[in-house]
Parts: sequence; structure tokens; C-alpha cells
Amino acid sequence: MEKIPGYTDRNADWHSEKEYLEQYDPSVFERPSVTVDILLFTVEDGELKVLLIRRDTMPFFGKWAIPGGFLHMDESADEAAVRRIREEAGVENVHLEQLYTFSEVGRDPRMRVVSIAYFAAVPRGKLGFRAGMEASAAELFSVHGDDKDDAAGLTLTGPDGMVLGQGDLAFDHWTIIRTAVQRMRGKIDYTDLAFGFLASKDSFTLTELRLVFEAILDHTLDIGNFRRTIKREYEKRGRMKELELEKGAVGRPAMLYKFIE
Repeated sequence: MEKIPGYTDRNADWHSEKEYLEQYDPSVFERPSVTVDILLFTVEDGELKVLLIRRDTMPFFGKWAIPGGFLHMDESADEAAVRRIREEAGVENVHLEQLYTFSEVGRDPRMRVVSIAYFAAVPRGKLGFRAGMEASAAELFSVHGDDKDDAAGLTLTGPDGMVLGQGDLAFDHWTIIRTAVQRMRGKIDYTDLAFGFLASKDSFTLTELRLVFEAILDHTLDIGNFRRTIKREYEKRGRMKELELEKGAVGRPAMLYKFIE
């Protein structure tokens, strides 16, 4: 067994765990820094969009990046993610999931950094953002393309038509975005993810829900099949219910539904 200085073959020297901990030297082991990166996704104008910031500091000065920050010593990763969402987007109580831990050596040129990435589904009307510390700009980028085979399949387009390539993003954030999009596309059919993008879970139409599915999947769905599937998987199982016909609708009114948590 490998001997670690100051750690192994020492158990017999301590009369209690309290005494052991008081004498323990944490500098024996190297300690990587830990960050949380937050992918804030929303659906706007029928498109899936992700919030990116332009870095105003080194490293990767001027590159676009996912919002995030270092983990505080007095908080868990989940608590840090909630804090960053509140700071970056001004929202709380949104659909939030841990995505993956990215720990490739050299992913940060400054030092050894491990990132725990999260993604959040935020209704567009609740998403507020602005440039802040270490960021000169903050923008929503449309996410398109078949990202399953290679990085070139993913397209990120800004509000002014600017298209980002993999080299335009800091760190390994292109890979993190691709991983998040793959995860959402893979689980949208069997989870409640899509409902997190709705302006209101308490009053929505099937058309509004279908547009969320189409934005995430990045292709058009058959209206009839979608309606039958949703009613079978959610309404018949008691996960959503009819409310009333949409008031003030032009033409034939649509049925409003309520999602049941």
C-alpha cells in the first residue's frame, strides 16, 4: 500500500478522533478548487436559448462563458448553484438539475479546477440578467443543431446574428453546453422538464407546451400525436387537468391546463 506522509501508519498514535483531528495537517494533500457553472436555459420565440456572459478579465478575456463562480467554504454545491442563479438571473424556485462534474486536467489554465455544472429551466418572463463583475456583456444565444455526433453540429447564435464557434467560448464551456443540450433532449419525453419553461404551470395551452418541446428537440412535432401523447402521459395519470377555455382567444378558443406537481 502506498504510504502517505503524515497520514498512514499513524492511527496508533491517537487516543481519540478529536485528538487526531486537532493534529491533522490538511496540507498533506493537494486540494483542487471547485466551481459551479450554471446553464440558464429559456425558450423565446420558439427557440431554446442559453445565457452567456462575455468575460472582462483574464483568463479568456473577451471570450463568452457560462455564468458561474467558486464554491464558498460554507456552502454545498447545490446551495452555490441556487445562489448563482439568484445573482445572475434574479430568480429562485426554478427547475434546477445537476448536470455533470467536469474535471479534465488543464481545463483551467490558472490552477487545478473541478467544475460542477447545473442547468436550469427558466420561463423567459422571469429571466432577468445583466453584465456584472468580470463580465462586459450578457446575452441570450439561440441553440440549434444536431449535437449528438460532433461539436460542429452545435450552433449558438446571438441576438445580432453573431454565431459562436467552439473557439469563441472560454474553458471547456462548449462541451458543457453540448452535454446539457444532450441531457435535456434525452429526458424531455419522460420527465417534467418542459413544464419548467412555461410562463405559468397553472394555466397553459397544449400549443404552448408543444412549442417548448419543439424548441428543446429542435424539430417540429406532429400536433395530433403530441396531443395524444401528452394527454395519455399526464392528463390520464392525474399530472395535469383541464381548467377552462382560453378567454379572449381569436378564433376557436383553446383549452387551458394546470400542471399538478
